[in-house]
Amino acid sequence: MLSVVGCIVMYLTRESLGALFGASGEVNVQIAGIMPIFLVSVPFVAILRITTASFYAMEKSIFSYILTFIEPLFMLVLMFILPPLFGGQIMIWWSTVLARIFSALLALILKRRVDRKELSL
Repeated sequence: MLSVVGCIVMYLTRESLGALFGASGEVNVQIAGIMPIFLVSVPFVAILRITTASFYAMEKSIFSYILTFIEPLFMLVLMFILPPLFGGQIMIWWSTVLARIFSALLALILKRRVDRKELSL
């Protein structure tokens, strides 16, 4: 719930968020344009962080390590691929979002696999 409220507040105040941190007017305009892109990834970040923590709690450390390090790896690969193919700077921001989505999907796949093995025992 807090995440949803935070996203709503960030979306509604996106045109003045940069000024809060001392950004210039030009940068503030860019932040307002990019903020909705980042907000797309918030639910996926939540899934990833909670699943990673649950693997630690279940002593499935290898899966939590995989999830911890796969997001930056996805991000790196996507940052090399997307901007040249689909056009410039905006694809750098989308690379981050897509890396989080792919990481969350991997987290769900791993969680489902672990749960099935636990039920089989």
